[in-house]
Amino acid sequence: MSFKGINLSQKMLSSLSRQGFVSPSEIQLRAIPKALKGETLMVQSATGTGKTLCFLVPIIENIDLKNQNVQAIIVAPTRELAQQIYDFAIPFVKEFPELKIRLFKSGEERENTLKGLSIAPHIIIGTPGRLADSLKNGVLSLRSVKTIVFDEADMLLKEGYFADIDKFALLTHKPQYLVFSATLEANLAHELEKYVGPNIPVVNEDIMTSNNVTHYLIDIRHEDKLTALEQVINYINPYLLLVFASKKETANEIYSYLRSRKYKVGLLTGDLNARERKNVMKQIKNEDIYILVCSDMAARGLDINDVTDVINVDLPNNLEFYYHRAGRTGRFNKHGNCYTFYNNDKTTKPLELVADGVNFVYKTLRNGELTDGHPIEKSHPNRRKVDQELENTIRKINAKARGKNKKVKPGYKKKIKDEIAKAKQKHRREIIKKDIRRQRVERYRKESNYNE
Repeated sequence: MSFKGINLSQKMLSSLSRQGFVSPSEIQLRAIPKALKGETLMVQSATGTGKTLCFLVPIIENIDLKNQNVQAIIVAPTRELAQQIYDFAIPFVKEFPELKIRLFKSGEERENTLKGLSIAPHIIIGTPGRLADSLKNGVLSLRSVKTIVFDEADMLLKEGYFADIDKFALLTHKPQYLVFSATLEANLAHELEKYVGPNIPVVNEDIMTSNNVTHYLIDIRHEDKLTALEQVINYINPYLLLVFASKKETANEIYSYLRSRKYKVGLLTGDLNARERKNVMKQIKNEDIYILVCSDMAARGLDINDVTDVINVDLPNNLEFYYHRAGRTGRFNKHGNCYTFYNNDKTTKPLELVADGVNFVYKTLRNGELTDGHPIEKSHPNRRKVDQELENTIRKINAKARGKNKKVKPGYKKKIKDEIAKAKQKHRREIIKKDIRRQRVERYRKESNYNE
């Protein structure tokens, strides 16, 4: 099916065609028609499924170009993501020349952002703090706002950004809300109630996990991680590589090391200011660097073209971030590789990923080369722990029943049987909890073959 099957204007169809968007993704087919009608939605969607079009297309189609007031606000958790959305929206101006879009991104650019607002933009895009700072004094009227978008809403919640969002969102009059989130957490739904009420409609995606990423688990055999990283980089010879570390201190250490070894490397962490971040992205675009060392903040929503490889020098405490890291490569029908370091005496986190369904190719680092490795045990460590606890509980119950000099009372055998049944029921609940977590994490693994 093409975009012609959706009720879009000819100008929109021409713009999409010119930009190379011909066939809508599954999530676009489900979300765009509802959003065009002005419906409030929560869209559960993985990175790479085309969610940006899910909100840009209906927003632009419903803009009244003769009304010179703000009509849509798009909120993103990071400066980089806000910039990407802005860059994605600008090409539509060719077919909609009267459309005005402004980016509210950096605190240090506040004065420049507020200049030239005698004519209000139709669409404003920015981070929560930046938008709150710019809109709180009534510089722009919000009375005509039709749509508010929360992109990566689960991240907005976790980072505590809704306090800033309240400063401007609650000043609007019953707008349509389009909420995009990788998870449907209860606390997120609760936070959204003050905007949309208790029952927000949900649109889900039904797509297969992408096969474009090959996952490698590398036993570095207790080699120093910096040395191991350099050896792997030299071995795989990446075109564009992202190196992830769980801590900013580790990322800084890796960056300094690679730079001292004369690699063309950049750094992207939460400590950088807006100008430094912008310069890093420019360096990548100009191919001045081909290695980018990142903290996990860069794993969410950041879209860098042509990333061929990802290396995890360690695994994050929250393993859901593994899938965000891996999702930076293998995008848009291109193949990618994700390499993860581990030592064979510390396998708890890798085992959890194995249990969650990651199909690893096992390698061992030897003398600067990646040789075939051996699979680690594929049973879930937490599952083994739960099973052992059940066995111990049943053993104690039976031991109690066989106690010496115990006078068997009526119904005693039934009592023992009931105790064992309760222990087994508790065991099943623990297993179900683990399976729920696995299913939740699996959503983060979904990467489609569709362009955003």
